[in-house]
Amino acid sequence: MKTFLTALTLVLFISLNGCSTMGSSASNNDIKFETEIDPKANFKGYKTYSWMGSASIMNDPTAQWKAPGFDANAEIKFLIDSQLRSKGMTEAARKPDVIIGYALGINMTNIEYKSNPDKSFKTLEAAPKGALVILMIDADTGVVIWASTAKADIQGNTGDTAKNRLAYAVKSMLGSLPK
Repeated sequence: MKTFLTALTLVLFISLNGCSTMGSSASNNDIKFETEIDPKANFKGYKTYSWMGSASIMNDPTAQWKAPGFDANAEIKFLIDSQLRSKGMTEAARKPDVIIGYALGINMTNIEYKSNPDKSFKTLEAAPKGALVILMIDADTGVVIWASTAKADIQGNTGDTAKNRLAYAVKSMLGSLPK
């Protein structure tokens, strides 16, 4: 399991350093989603889940990060639990059908090209990013059957704004689960 969390952390770090998107933090338009689904998985047969754990990565060498004002890990777990329950799934202490894990990452040193209306070329500017990865693993086989990522701008996202954006992201991600 520790190896799996290390791999999950690596995937998240690559996601944070890979595709960057431009957008406004004032809305949810900047949140970009990707989902992979195992076409052979029988999602109708999955009724119970348990938690594998979580991982967090922070790339903030200049200490720019401002905490959102709440426990983000507890909020994410609560949101995932709520969405899974709304899909008829229940948490099981023993022999679950699937195992759920997630990783959250922040990259305050992310830069990207931005158009400057005063110039005829693009310039590089700081664009802090956050990413959330949620995984669903078949408990019998250990195979990832569903994985979803959300990547977004994070500058200025604190308090209720951050909670609302997290809720939107988790609902959108888990909305892609097959019925």
